[in-house]
Amino acid sequence: EGAEEEPAAGPSIAVLPFADLSAAGDQEYLGDGVAEEILNVLASTEGLRVTSRTSAFAFKDRSLSIPEIANILGVSHVVEGSIRKQGDRVRITGQLIEVADDSHLWSDTFDADLGDIFRLQDQIAGNISQALSQRLGLALPAATRARQDWDIAAYELYLRARQLVVARADYETA
Repeated sequence: EGAEEEPAAGPSIAVLPFADLSAAGDQEYLGDGVAEEILNVLASTEGLRVTSRTSAFAFKDRSLSIPEIANILGVSHVVEGSIRKQGDRVRITGQLIEVADDSHLWSDTFDADLGDIFRLQDQIAGNISQALSQRLGLALPAATRARQDWDIAAYELYLRARQLVVARADYETA
């Protein structure tokens, strides 16, 4: 663990990797991808400091409390969640945590076809930004971005390959 950071002035947030709660336990790559995309959308929100993916994902599979993680990262808010996939359906649960009192500012569950994953990611990020705006009395702009139509099968392959590269494993498969 590195040195603890001083909390930044203004709102700051870390997006933790989303836990894989799928029956087979084989959707870690999808949870990581969802969390990373939410992080990317939130990072484009002016007035909100977002901790890097590398720093936030360092807490993957570690048993620390949200206040401990937030203290180390120097953030006032944390996003955590889970993902479950069954066939072509996905359920994403996201939660926005106020670190000061370890309470939920926002929590919601989203169900959709896997082909809607990008819309879901943007919707979750937008809801988090709105919750932060309302709670902190800030005028944060909506966290949205232009999307193109994507081939979801190609996106899944990309996420699986990226997971292998980050793990420095099986480069040939990646």
